[in-house]
Amino acid sequence: MITAIDRDQEIRNLAYFLWEKAGRPTGQEHDFWAEAARRIEGDRSCELPRQENRFVAR
Repeated sequence: MITAIDRDQEIRNLAYFLWEKAGRPTGQEHDFWAEAARRIEGDRSCELPRQENRFVAR
């Protein structure tokens, strides 16, 4: 069972990845979080294997 904490960590990891891929723009944190949440929630129907947490908040 996936908990809210697991889900938040998945979203955080994806949002960070998307932010870095976009060149680390400032002031768009909420946009990247929202996009990551949409992607993660959309992926729930196929339940992909979870990835390790590779990013550390600074």
